[in-house]
This record gives sequence, C-alpha cells and structure tokens, in this order.
Amino acid sequence: MIRRWIESGAPGLPAATEATQPGPDHWAFVPPERIEPPAVAQEQVRNDVDRFIVAELQRRDAKLAPEAAPLTLVRRVSLDLTGLAPTPEEIATFLADTAPDAYERMVERYLASPRYGERWGQHWLDAAGYADSNGYFNADTDRPLAYRYRDYVIAAFNADKPFDQFLREQIAGDELAGLQPGGDVTPDMVERLVATHYLRNAPDGTGESDGNPDEQRADRFTVLEGTVQILGSSLLGMTVQCARCHDHKFEPLTQREYYQLQTIFWPAYCPDDWRKPNERTVSVAHASQRQEHADLVKHLDDQIKERREKLAQQAKELRKRLADERLAGLEPALRGELEHALKLRKSVRSDPQKVIVKAHEDATELAEDALAEKFPDYAELREQTNQQIEALEGQRPAPLEELAVLCDVQSTPPPHHLLVRGDYRALGSEVAPGVPAVMSDADRQYQVEPARTPAAGRRTALAAWLTNPRHPLVARVTVNRLWQNHFGRGLVASADNFGYTGVPPTHPELLDYLAVEFIRSGWSTKALHRLILNSATYRQSSVTNEAIHQADPDNLWLARFPMLRLDAEEIRDAMLRASGELDLRAGGPYVPTRRAESGEVVVADGAEGALRRSIYLQRRRTQPDSMLDVFDVPQGSNNCTRRNSSTIALQSLSLMNSDFVNARAESFAARLDRVCGDDTAAKVQEAFLLAYSRPPSGDEAAAAQQFLAQQPQNYQGHPDAQSRVWRDFCHMLLASSAFLYVE
Repeated sequence: MIRRWIESGAPGLPAATEATQPGPDHWAFVPPERIEPPAVAQEQVRNDVDRFIVAELQRRDAKLAPEAAPLTLVRRVSLDLTGLAPTPEEIATFLADTAPDAYERMVERYLASPRYGERWGQHWLDAAGYADSNGYFNADTDRPLAYRYRDYVIAAFNADKPFDQFLREQIAGDELAGLQPGGDVTPDMVERLVATHYLRNAPDGTGESDGNPDEQRADRFTVLEGTVQILGSSLLGMTVQCARCHDHKFEPLTQREYYQLQTIFWPAYCPDDWRKPNERTVSVAHASQRQEHADLVKHLDDQIKERREKLAQQAKELRKRLADERLAGLEPALRGELEHALKLRKSVRSDPQKVIVKAHEDATELAEDALAEKFPDYAELREQTNQQIEALEGQRPAPLEELAVLCDVQSTPPPHHLLVRGDYRALGSEVAPGVPAVMSDADRQYQVEPARTPAAGRRTALAAWLTNPRHPLVARVTVNRLWQNHFGRGLVASADNFGYTGVPPTHPELLDYLAVEFIRSGWSTKALHRLILNSATYRQSSVTNEAIHQADPDNLWLARFPMLRLDAEEIRDAMLRASGELDLRAGGPYVPTRRAESGEVVVADGAEGALRRSIYLQRRRTQPDSMLDVFDVPQGSNNCTRRNSSTIALQSLSLMNSDFVNARAESFAARLDRVCGDDTAAKVQEAFLLAYSRPPSGDEAAAAQQFLAQQPQNYQGHPDAQSRVWRDFCHMLLASSAFLYVE
C-alpha cells in the first residue's frame, strides 16, 4: 500500500516545489516592508485599509457593501471593543451626535472605556494560555496568585502599553527589574515581575506528580515544552513543537534549534533543580524586611507552641488521673488490656481491642471541657493560655505581598542537550541558547549581553530579538490576530501557523502594511484598532445578496461584514447587562466556581461576585463554567490562538433550561417593570433596546403583542401570571439569534 501510494505521487502531502519550498524566500520569513496602498476609485474608501480590500474586490468585479445603519454600528463597535452591548444612554449619545466625525468619536469613547482592557485582555489571555489552575489530570490544583497576571494584562491594554514593551516584560521582566536571588523586591518591580507569569501559563502538575523519578522528570520537561509551544504559537506563528523529536518535516526548523529555544528557559526550568508551582513566588519587601518578618513570625509561633505544649502536658496528666479514677473499679486483667489497647494507634488495634476501647470511651475519651469542669486549676490555666495566644496572634504581622513569577533558579545551570527522539533519558549533543536561523540575519541576531552569571540575560536577549522591528513574524502574527478578532477570520486563517503548511494570506500586502504601521505607531494596539474600525471595510453592512454571494461566497475578500456569534463570555455578560445586574467591579482574585448536584460547573447566584464579568470567573482547566463551556470557551489544556464557534443542540438546551439564563430572564422582566411600569408598548420597546440595541421592527412588535396576549392562557389560575408572561418574553429575547449574533 505504501509503495502504491508513493508511486501515485504521495497524494495528501504538500507539494514541495522550488517556488514554495520553505526557507528565507518564504513570505513569512522575510521582514515586512511598507507597501504603498494601491490606487483605487475613491468611492467608499475611507483609509488605506480600504484601498487594499477594494483592490482585491475589483479584481473579482465586486465592491464593498453599503455602510451599516447607525444602530448596527454602535452595537458592533461596543461589543467588539468592550465585549458589552451599548447602554441606552450610549446609543442615545451616538444618535444625537450630528458632527461629521460622530462615528470616530464613538470609537474613541469605547477605546477609552476600562471595559476595553477586559475585552482585549481576554484575547491575549487566550493566546497566552492563562488559567487559574495547574492542570495535571483531575488534581488540577489552584493557582491562587495567577489573577495578578490577568489584571496586569487588562491594565496594559487599557493603558495602550506599547506592545514591544508588553512582550519584553512578560519574557524577561525579572531580568529587566534586576531581581536577584534573595534580593530586594520593591514596589516599582512588581509590574514587571507579575508580567513573567506569561512563562508560567503552561500546565504544571509537578506539585502533584508522585510517580517514579522518570515520570517526575517527564512531567518537568512537559512544562518546558508547553512554555516553548505557547511562545511559538502566540508570537512566532510556528508549530515549533513538531521539532521536539526530529527536524520539522515541513518547516525550516531543526531539532537542534528547538532545543536551543528550550535552553533559553533552562536556568528557570532545569529539571535537575526544580521548583514546584507554589515555590515559584517572591515576597514584595526588602531582604532585611523579609528577614525581620520571618523572625517575628517564628518568634510568635514558638511562643504559641510553648504555651500550647504546656497546656497539653497538664491536660495529659489530668486526663490520666481522671481516667484512673473512673477505671479504678475494673478488674486488673481487663484494665491491663484496655491500657495496652489505648497505647496503640487506632489503625492497628485488633477487633477485640476496639470493642474494649469503645465500651469504656466515656472514661478514656476525656474532652478538655470535662477536665476544666473537674479541675478548676486547669480551667484557669486554659483560660490564661487562650488569652495569651490571642494576644500573641494580635501581634502577628500581615502577610507580605506575594507574587507568582518566573525567574532563574540557577546562576550556573548544567548544560542542556538535544534529546534523541524527544526521549528525556537519551541525551544527544549539548546545545547553547539560540533561535531559529530562518528568522535571523545580521540585523536581528539573538545575542546575550555579557553578564555576571552564565544564565542571566538569556530571556532579555530573546525579548530583544522578538521585538526587533525587522523580525519577520511577531508584528505579522499580532496584527493578524487583532484582525481575526475584529472579522472572525485572520488575513492568515491559520493564526498559529504562518509556515509552509499554513494557509496563505488572503491579502498579503495589507498584512505587511498593517505590521509596518503597527511598529511605526510605537507598537500601539489602539492605533491599529482606529485604523481598522474607521475603515469603510469595517463599517459596511453584513446584509448579503446574490451578487455579493456570487463574487465572494465565503466572504474571504470581505464584500460584506461577516455576521459573528458572540463568544461565550460575551453571551453571559450580555445577559447580565440586559437584566441590569452586571457587576462591573474590576480586578482581584477570581470568583470561584463549583460543581453542582446536577453535574454542572456553576457560580452560585448570591455568591460574592457571582454577577461579575466572565473574565473574573475561575478558569479551572478541568472544570470550566458549564455555560461558557457549551459556547466554546477554550479548553485549558493549552493556549488558544483562535476560538471555534460551533452550533450544537446543547447550546439551545442550555439557553432554555439553564438556571442562570432563567434567573436573568426574571431579573430582565423586573427591570422592565421598574423602568416602564404597566405600559406594555413601552416595555416591548425597552426590552428590544436592552437586548438588541435597537427598537423592534413592525413585524417584531406585532409578534410581541400577539405573544403577550396569548401567553397568559398558559398560566390561568396563577396569581403571578403576568410576571411569568414577561419572564417568558424576556427569556425568548435572550435565547434568540438576534441576541446571540452581531451584524
């Protein structure tokens, strides 16, 4: 079979021709150059983005669709930039603005919103593989400090931190801050140290790994491999992990180069000198302050221990004395057997011994209260001891601020080796830290500056190499992911694979233009948003017709705006926004989820923070919130550079039966009562505005009136019939396609 397959031309393998063979001439490995936008007719063109799009459409005898209606645009922009539907007040402000730049000013308002960082921070957290747990099968233990990284990312996007600085801090923040083992950690270092959690986002079950030494070593290498994989997919657009066992079959990446990348992280992730996840922390304080804090805590603990031991010794003596009194009437033989049994651990007592102990537990199992009642001196000592311990606890200093960080654990790590066939036990030749040659040239070399120790500076050099303006991939990958999150599909559809096996870009000139403009803007993400959102391409209608369908059936060339389903977090947050319950408190520890009796993973209504935005819910790898899970929230086993958008029956069932959705419908109906009273027509108008950001059409208003007239028949005899009818009406809106999709 193999012979026949080869003789037939090996169908299914990519054709390796001279023109497409990967290497320095492959488009993705050539630094992007600024391209002059093509000259096109000015009709519909608002900026340079449109010139590239219109030029491609003209080649297909097509053109941009007309501009979408104002109500469509304000909902689109609000959801796109903040992840939330616009409020009625925001809609009214936009509609009342008659200035020529009303749309552009609306865009600026949403870019300035603190909600912007929550929305676009989530996109980066997906790519970075963020989670609030360590992974490793069902153990999946907690990462209680990971939320600091999530808050760092949100703040960075809100502040429009230059993206090159954003990357340098995440890859080498500890080195940039000058962190030394056991040295000072000052408040001005915190932000850069928190940023290094990017390199700790890979699953790490080494705190629970309890197998044999080979298994433990494999688990440690898995963390290192996951870190390199996240770097490769989120920044390089390369399937680097394919080179772990052999030279990459299709891409210009050798196995040696893969292990050179690993070697960059070797001082922090050396399996021979490992730190478990909960050991990779630092306290924010000067070294002397940490020592003083530790000394005081130890002194207090010793004092408390001394008092408890003194009380316990007194109790032991009195307990024996009281037991002797109560057992005095026992026959010597039975008493001897009982005393012998009491000296044994419960787990090793024989069945007869357990029977004897059970029969006399009133005499032998003497609680402290019984001793205090029998012996006044003991009662007084216990009271004094408790008061002393309480006073000592009052002197206990507040815990020092803790940060989960990635930093080197060895100043002189042992050499790393290429692993033959990826086997941790089969060491090949020694490798030095380095990067793929195909992404390097004389202007962009990986070079570690002379440092005090052999390990220091490896990640700083990596950060400098990645953020070099002439790097062929980082800016391209980043602007492509941003375009993807605006239009549902990147200019390169394979967001984590720009190599030979990836999907070629639909608009390669536009991709390079955006990459260069991104760098020229000072790596400003918000500047890139402005360029895209202010284009006619983004502002066009999503309505299609036969001519558009014939010219661009898959909308690859953007002859219309794609209709997009809200993602999982947007759906949950939009329901809370419509019901008027959304809690906009920002930052801080996650809101815990739990597994309910039904088997669902939920946040209990009424729990502290239960109505906060979804980005603040616990993101546990093995137990995602069930509603978010059914709407395609990324699985936590790895990072996610592009979300799926499936359509399955469980989604409709969840919308109909979920306790969360039913509770939101009830609150939504109560909100209409508060705002509109008993005015049915006004309530219908308000409901559509809150759910769809627009008033109902004539047909929708008629259908609503018909429903409201007929539905009470299903609740005859119920005193709260009208409340149930309006709850059902609101439930219908929340479960509708118009609510779930953005035009």
